[in-house]
Amino acid sequence: MNSAEISRKIADHLRAALAVALSSMTGKEFTVEADPGRHPVELEEPIVWQQSFSFGPDPALWIVAGKELWSAAGQLTLEALGIDTLTDEDCRSTWQEILSQTIGGFATALTGDVEKEVTVSKGEERAAEPEGVEWVVFSARYQNVADERGAGGWRLKAAWQPALAAQYDRPEPEAKAASPVGSTFSKTFDLLLDVALPVSVSFGKTSLQIREVLKLNTGSIVELNRLVAEPVDVIVNDCIIARGEVVVVDGNYGVRVTQLASREDRLRSGISETSARVAVAAAGTV
Repeated sequence: MNSAEISRKIADHLRAALAVALSSMTGKEFTVEADPGRHPVELEEPIVWQQSFSFGPDPALWIVAGKELWSAAGQLTLEALGIDTLTDEDCRSTWQEILSQTIGGFATALTGDVEKEVTVSKGEERAAEPEGVEWVVFSARYQNVADERGAGGWRLKAAWQPALAAQYDRPEPEAKAASPVGSTFSKTFDLLLDVALPVSVSFGKTSLQIREVLKLNTGSIVELNRLVAEPVDVIVNDCIIARGEVVVVDGNYGVRVTQLASREDRLRSGISETSARVAVAAAGTV
């Protein structure tokens, strides 16, 4: 994959992630388009956000939005919640939450491309735009018959370091000798792909004494061992395969994956759950 193709990939992931974040936060159907050929514009009262990732401590991505966009996005989001009295600080905070969701979605898409885990690291607002970077211009808009504020679209721009594009540089895989049972394995594996696996989400755990369980009633609250800001566990066959943040999609709960569990974590969680079931079964036979 050449540098132009990599840049298009990165821009497309940013475009898609921003459209999803804006739509989910504001309740409007946003579209975001990238125009790499457009000359970067000067944005009024911009919020300049820089973001680092797990592959290095230095900022690797910048997203710049002018007041027209971050103010409108904040107003739409808070209006949907029934909040009419807004300040610039309210809108700025809301825009930072939209950016957080955007960058989380971007990191997930990047992980799928490069076939290694990329997680979000340090992100913060900076005073001025970085120099010596190549900007890609985006246009974000929504259209509603009763509300024409977003019909014309708002400009924003993004840039990234070569270290981000370098994540796509992977050595060519070594040629492997053909296995005499390769065709049989392939057919068997294709059959396994249709097997349904139960997927569950864990918000946390706790333990209660029997007397406490007997006191539970309608309206009782059971406190779990996990903070609100901590990610939830995505579990398949008693093994934790990923962690993520809770979102709402079309009125249903969902989980946006922000971290894939390592092989060691998956094995450790599976062994723990199996041991617990064995202990319970053994206690039942005593």
